[in-house]
Amino acid sequence: MGDDAAMAAMTSKEIIRRILNHDNPPRVGFHFNDFKYTDFCYVASRAHIDEKPNPYERWGKHEELLKLTGFSGEVRADRYGNIYGRFNGKTKGECIRGAIQDWSDFDRYLMPKIDPAYPDKLKGMALDKEKKFVLAGGFSIFSPLRDARLMANALADTALEPEMVRAFCDRIAEHEVAVAKTLSGCGIDGIMAGDDWGTQTNTFISPESFRELFKPAYKKAFDAYHDAGIQCFMHSCGYILNFIPDLIDAGVDAFQFDQPDAYPSELLAERFGRRAVFHSPVDIQKVLPTGNRELIEKRAAEMLDIFKGCGGSWIAKDYPTYSDIGVDPKWARWAQKVILAGAKI
Repeated sequence: MGDDAAMAAMTSKEIIRRILNHDNPPRVGFHFNDFKYTDFCYVASRAHIDEKPNPYERWGKHEELLKLTGFSGEVRADRYGNIYGRFNGKTKGECIRGAIQDWSDFDRYLMPKIDPAYPDKLKGMALDKEKKFVLAGGFSIFSPLRDARLMANALADTALEPEMVRAFCDRIAEHEVAVAKTLSGCGIDGIMAGDDWGTQTNTFISPESFRELFKPAYKKAFDAYHDAGIQCFMHSCGYILNFIPDLIDAGVDAFQFDQPDAYPSELLAERFGRRAVFHSPVDIQKVLPTGNRELIEKRAAEMLDIFKGCGGSWIAKDYPTYSDIGVDPKWARWAQKVILAGAKI
């Protein structure tokens, strides 16, 4: 069988696994919004059971929450007791009052129960029928801390309350170990963790603090997913170059970066392309928003060459909602056409 015929015979699942395992993939991966041109399907990774109904789950003018926070817009609360606010439905909202006002509240910050019926529901969905790589929405370690304590307090806690930060992260990780065990054998191929760790130029905390306080929790969770036969993706916005080696060591198989040229892509491929995969669009800050077809097509071609040079460690993707970032979808399709035409390694 010739190379082209062999590639045509491979399923999307097989191609993505080869990419993630650095096992001579026949082409780069595709994760475009058009289902015709994607190697992935996406599912929720869990369903929880709340012992009590949450009357504040949806956005609204909840008087009790407005009085508690002094906020004037719309509010809602999650199952942990974090309260979020937004103005007139025009933003996605931000946590305005955390569930852990003081660390004495930590004992009341409990993980939800996993729905024991959910694994059977996943199995009943026959996730493998399309032969796609099944990627599930996953978990965060830092984001729950940021919400429960609010950003300024969370960062201060890394210096002033390191033991409580470690205990918080470990509680999240232990929950993920339980989730991973329930998902074993349910047809899920990958899990997407997500924490925004960077500004435009650096990380929120030092690599030493990350290594001491957060890395053990990530490793515990990623190890559990790997034990369940599930590969690990990690989304992060911002510039996190100094964290990448530790995250690879903790078990990240693929990094989902929407701004790969913050590094830029050449550096990512050169330093990490043989150890990790990059699951990224053409850069959504420096390239796609320009609307410059020549620049967009040129950068798409360059990214193909860059990542082909390290064995094909690129899964080219779309941003899920281009309207949110002021990008005309047709600009992204210019990049997509270049990538589809030149994807073969």
